[in-house]
Amino acid sequence: MSLHWFSFCEFHFLRAFKARPIAISVLMFSAIGLITALAVYGEQSQSEGKLLQESRQIKEKLKQTPQLSDQQKDMRGDLPAFESAGLVKVLNRLAGEAKLSLDEVSFVLDDNANQPFLRYRATLTVSSGFPVIRRFLDQVRAEQPQVSLDSIVCTRDDITTAQPTCDLIFSAFYRKPIRG
Repeated sequence: MSLHWFSFCEFHFLRAFKARPIAISVLMFSAIGLITALAVYGEQSQSEGKLLQESRQIKEKLKQTPQLSDQQKDMRGDLPAFESAGLVKVLNRLAGEAKLSLDEVSFVLDDNANQPFLRYRATLTVSSGFPVIRRFLDQVRAEQPQVSLDSIVCTRDDITTAQPTCDLIFSAFYRKPIRG
């Protein structure tokens, strides 16, 4: 049956092609174009379905994650307003109270335009014993909660020297001023 059907189609196709070759050629190219378009459409709809499924999964995961509280959303409201001289005064006062000798002090305001806060770095070079440095750090942490100790590096020139020289690097975080 299939051989007979193939012969039948071949006969009528050749007869139509001899009678109207341009029309049959256009019809064949149109059919090929339609088949190609349907294949591309099928692929696109399949990939769209996968993307929709992935977006649904992501939305479900987002619903399952815990939401931040209002306090966590606006942490920058807890930060004090920026006042560079204020930090200098506090660190000098606390160093004096702890009887810590400051050898060198430097301050730098970081350029962080993409952050919702200002970061003010303070580098202190001190010469004192470890208990005095520890007391100073405890006082800074107690009085200035927005100040964190980034690093501490201590060295001694000689083993007989009782007091090491330490570089303390602090970061102080402040609320950005509202520009309007």
